[in-house]
Amino acid sequence: MRVYLFLVLSICLAAAAATPDYQPPFNVMANGAQIELSVGHANPLITDWNGDGLKDLILGQYSSGKLRYYENNDTNDSPMFGNYTFMQADGVDISLSSG
Repeated sequence: MRVYLFLVLSICLAAAAATPDYQPPFNVMANGAQIELSVGHANPLITDWNGDGLKDLILGQYSSGKLRYYENNDTNDSPMFGNYTFMQADGVDISLSSG
């Protein structure tokens, strides 16, 4: 039991000692221009949404609650985003209320 407890404690301490490696902020581009929102904050999510192996960008807009979808048209190391479309369910734009 002591060996197990020591092992678990060692792993926890090693994980706690690891310092996150944050990268500096950068502008995300789509169609050669910086992505901008009309009002408020954005909540980005990078994921392979369409299952093609490339990481796409989903961007939640705080002001309207809509979700923008930017398909990656290049590589994961050098993503290239084009125009966005609003994500829909049953043909209607998804809109999430705040608060």
